[in-house]
Amino acid sequence: QVDRGVTLSEALLRHDKWLEKKGIKNTNFAVVTWSSWDCRVMLESECRYKKIRKPPYFNRWINLKVPFKEVFGGARCNLKEAVQMAGLAWQGRAHCGLDDAKNTARLLALLMHRGFRFSITDSLMYHFSNEPSTWKLPPDHPSFPSYQPQKTRDMPPGLQNHQPYCFCGVRSSKGMFRKPGPKQGSLFFGCGNWTAARGACCQYFEWALS
Repeated sequence: QVDRGVTLSEALLRHDKWLEKKGIKNTNFAVVTWSSWDCRVMLESECRYKKIRKPPYFNRWINLKVPFKEVFGGARCNLKEAVQMAGLAWQGRAHCGLDDAKNTARLLALLMHRGFRFSITDSLMYHFSNEPSTWKLPPDHPSFPSYQPQKTRDMPPGLQNHQPYCFCGVRSSKGMFRKPGPKQGSLFFGCGNWTAARGACCQYFEWALS
């Protein structure tokens, strides 16, 4: 199936044209994934390695794990378990890209029908000087709200503090800047795989909003 598929650059171009044909491209839409790994790590690294232009709407997304945990509680589960926990029957093969996408969409639709108001949960905010040219959003492109945890009458208490994901695709670690200077005492987010023995596995760094 993969061997008979098109190249990544061709797939991105076809997808972009499909969004335009459907009248979606210049509207207030967002990419939805299960976990942040697809957009933050896999697609980003593959496009940079192959020097492929990537549409900027892939630089921000809704990690469906976040709203799912707010609605159904904090139980750790994979996509198939989440679909079944929501009362849906899994369709297709697990870890098949197309079937995973379809089941993610079904889970998204269920949360929408419950009245959940979605917002962006994560994004790529860093830039590199050797970055290949990318599509640009028009100046009047509508913005999608940043993630804000929410509670409704039908939802149990959810995540109170959103913590970004590092470039490894895992939730980042939070630390305090201790070096003397104007930033001393400021909080920041770093690689979630950091250990005292080996240090950080990626170069993710972002100051925490005070």
